[in-house]
Amino acid sequence: MTLRVRLALASGLAAAMLAGAALAAGGAELSTAPAGAGGQGFGIGQAIRDGEARRGTEISTGAPRPLAPRPEYASLPVYVGTLGDQPVRLRIGPKPDERDSVHGEYSVGPGGVRLLAGEYENGGFLMEESSDGTHVTGNWEGAIDAAGAVRGHWTDPANPAIVLPFMIRPLGVLVIPPFDMTPGSGITYAPPPPKSSISGR
Repeated sequence: MTLRVRLALASGLAAAMLAGAALAAGGAELSTAPAGAGGQGFGIGQAIRDGEARRGTEISTGAPRPLAPRPEYASLPVYVGTLGDQPVRLRIGPKPDERDSVHGEYSVGPGGVRLLAGEYENGGFLMEESSDGTHVTGNWEGAIDAAGAVRGHWTDPANPAIVLPFMIRPLGVLVIPPFDMTPGSGITYAPPPPKSSISGR
């Protein structure tokens, strides 16, 4: 790290500490606008960006490394489609002992996957994804058509303004069933609920 970058970061940190003290004393909210912009702000954000630019790198987002595909999902049925303008390939199957629920993973690049868990009811479909196995990094919400294809929108939980359309369809085995609109047909797409080992009188 060059001396200029260190100084830029040090001045940014010092300004942040002063701003924190001002806030603690009942001052105005901290602004990250560039210094000298109408006399407003300390320019902390700009100092950090300038320092990063001098190093010739982008600001790090701290994004986790992609997860490796899980062997237990390798034999699950496949769904294909698009998320935004990108092709996606999902491996999903029913959750054991849970009605109307699915889990699995989908490809996000060479060798990387995101974990999936979702549920469906009355033609609606909800699913969450995780890029690290801990935090939710995407929400899928859609409707299931008569052929078992799901169309809807993906939302970034960290920034709900980021919304992408998606469409996925079964490639062979139908895992997410369409909603049966026929009254009284008695058709059930989910496994029966697990039987209790406790017998009543």
